[in-house]
Amino acid sequence: KGLQMILRVIQFALVFVGQVDFSDGFSAATSSNNSSPKTIAVVGGGVGGLATAARIASSNDLPPSTKIILLEKNSKDMVGGRCGSFNVDIDGKGTFRHERGPSLLLLKDVYLDLFKECGGRDSKDFGLEIDQCKPAYQCVFEDGESIMLGFPANDEKELQAMEKKTRDQMNSLEPQGAEKWDDYMKSTAAFLDCGLPNFIEERLAIAPFPSFINEAVKGNFKSWPLKPHSSVLDETFESDKMRALASFQNLYVGLEPYANENQIAGGVIRKTAPAVFGLLAAIELHPTNKRAGVFAPIGGFQSVSKAFEGLANDCGVEIQYGKTVTSIQEDGVWCTDTDSDGERTVFVPTDITVCNADLPFATETLIKNGMSNEADKSSQRYDWNDKFDFSSGLIAFHW
Repeated sequence: KGLQMILRVIQFALVFVGQVDFSDGFSAATSSNNSSPKTIAVVGGGVGGLATAARIASSNDLPPSTKIILLEKNSKDMVGGRCGSFNVDIDGKGTFRHERGPSLLLLKDVYLDLFKECGGRDSKDFGLEIDQCKPAYQCVFEDGESIMLGFPANDEKELQAMEKKTRDQMNSLEPQGAEKWDDYMKSTAAFLDCGLPNFIEERLAIAPFPSFINEAVKGNFKSWPLKPHSSVLDETFESDKMRALASFQNLYVGLEPYANENQIAGGVIRKTAPAVFGLLAAIELHPTNKRAGVFAPIGGFQSVSKAFEGLANDCGVEIQYGKTVTSIQEDGVWCTDTDSDGERTVFVPTDITVCNADLPFATETLIKNGMSNEADKSSQRYDWNDKFDFSSGLIAFHW
C-alpha cells in the first residue's frame, strides 16, 4: 500500500508537468473489440454486481438493443451477497433481525449517488433511507470498561454530554488523553481529506495536499504516513487502550497495526498497516467532514440489497437466479443452473463478461479455469491465501 501511494504521488507529478494524461482516472480497464455488444453479463449479484449492472444498463454509450444479464448463484431472497438480513421468530419474544454480513455503513453518498447517476433516480423510491449513528459506536475493552466514540459537530445537548463523558474517560486513561486524541484525529483527518479523493476515488484534488504534507512531516515526521501504524501510536499515546481505539480499524482490511522488526520497513510492505490507514478511523469519527460517520440503513441491510436489485431491474437488467458461474471464457461463461428440475451445466454466450477480478476466487478459479475451455471445473477452487494472518472476518459488531 505504501508503494502504491508513492506511485500515485509520482503520477500526480507527471500530470503537473504534462507528461501523462489521466483525465479518465487511474483505473486500468480492458476493452472489447466488439463496439456494439449484443449481450453483456455481470457475474454475481452482490451489491457490487448489482450496482455495476445498473450502471451499464443506464449508460448512454450502448445501443438500446444491448442485453444486460446478471448471473446470481443464490435464489431471489438471497440477492445482495453478504449485504442482507434475515429474521428469526422467537415464541413469546417477537421477531429479531440479524445481518448476514456488514452491520455498519460508511461513505453513504457512494450508495445514494448510484441512484442519481443511473438516470437521476431517487434511492427513497426504492425503499433505501440511511441514517447516521450518533455516537458512532461503543468500544468495549477486555476488562469490561467501555467508551463511546464518534460525535459529529452539532448542538444536541444529550450528545454533548456524552462526548464530555468520553473526553473525561480519555483523560483518565492518560494525562491530556483527549487533547492527544484531538491531535491524532487532526492528522488522520488530513490523511482522509487527501486520501479519499486522490487514492480511493482516484480523482485529482490538489487543495488537501498542503495539510497532508504538514501533518506528515510535523514533529520530526512523527506521523509519517508510511511508518508502521503502531510506531506512530507509540509516540502519540501512553495508554494501550488509547492506541487500541485508534487502530482496531486496520483489521477491516486484513492488516495488523503492529510493527514487525524482522521485516523490511516494519512489515508495511507485507501485512502491517501503515500509519496512513488512520484515515479508516477518520472515515468513521471525523467530526466535521460531512462525508464521514457511521451510518445504518433503515430496515437493515436487506433494504440496501433490495433497493439495488430494484434499481437494476428498473434499468432493464435481466437477473437470472440460481446460476453459479464455474468458468469465464472469451465468448461466454459456463454455469451450473439450479431450478426445480435439479442441476444442469449450461453455457451462456456473451460479448462482454464483467467480473470482480479483485477477488482471489475470480482470478484463480473462474478466469484461469476458463482458459482451459472445459465446461465444468468447479472442483478446482481457490478462495483465499493461507499466508494471511488476519481478515476482516475477525471483526463482529453487536448492536
